[in-house]
Amino acid sequence: MTTSLPTPTVLQASPRAEETQTPSPQPSQSAAAVWCADEEPLTGPTAVPLSSAYASTPSHRDAALEEVIRSSLGDEVDSYGVVVKNLVNGALAEVNPHKRFETASLFKLWVMYEVYKQVELGLVDMDEELLVTPYYASWDAGSLPVEICDTLTVREALWAMITYSDNASGFLLRDRVGMGNIHRDLQALGLAESAFRPENVTSTAADMARFLEMVVLQAAVSREASREMLDLMLAQQVRDRLPALLPPGTEVANKTGNLPEVTHDVGIVYSPQPTYVIAVLSDESGDAQFIALLSRAIYDYFNR
Repeated sequence: MTTSLPTPTVLQASPRAEETQTPSPQPSQSAAAVWCADEEPLTGPTAVPLSSAYASTPSHRDAALEEVIRSSLGDEVDSYGVVVKNLVNGALAEVNPHKRFETASLFKLWVMYEVYKQVELGLVDMDEELLVTPYYASWDAGSLPVEICDTLTVREALWAMITYSDNASGFLLRDRVGMGNIHRDLQALGLAESAFRPENVTSTAADMARFLEMVVLQAAVSREASREMLDLMLAQQVRDRLPALLPPGTEVANKTGNLPEVTHDVGIVYSPQPTYVIAVLSDESGDAQFIALLSRAIYDYFNR
């Protein structure tokens, strides 16, 4: 697969490291910031039709792969939720698949889905401009692609939110489509272990793998929307986990998430043998290298 979406002109700055969800200090307000400071946060549409449930493809347990995963995790196994599914033959390996974790920036995948869905319904336009008010800029962790009180189009915000996990873009889009709409769609899609509420943003490896399968099999909103979502994920700039130790040239469509208490990476790996989905969630801090080693062990198992 190839990446077809060009980088928007406004987003030429070098990508920054993965964010946290803790807001940075309120930026000092210029005259322009004062002009837009009174803008209310965006409010999503109401009465949005629910998505249809996604039915996962048939699977069967791969006990040997589960043993590879458990061996790689060692004494840390209880801190992880891991699901790997071979999309060619349905082989499935799960370790703590239903353990719930704070999502950190994995929630941005759900926001991406809802944006494409509402574009399809005519409720959102990709060229619509979103104002980066001081409120949204306050979530910046060093990757804000424009100045305070400038605008981003929905398409530019999608690029920034997924490819280098920009927080301001993520919260702009979250509010534009509506947090409640996203939560209801998670349940409708069958991601019953996930929640997207102000007080509870959690998921499991099983739900994240199910979501990834839906996207890669082009069942997310539409075939065209699914392909664009994959293009965004293939352009991911935070590559220190699942892709880090894989052979050069291996295509990985992934999304990371981290907070002081969690480190995640979920993605689709296009290996020489099977294409597979992999979701690795942990409640360990700063475990990028650990996830990279696990990812390589799984890759080697499939391509031995």
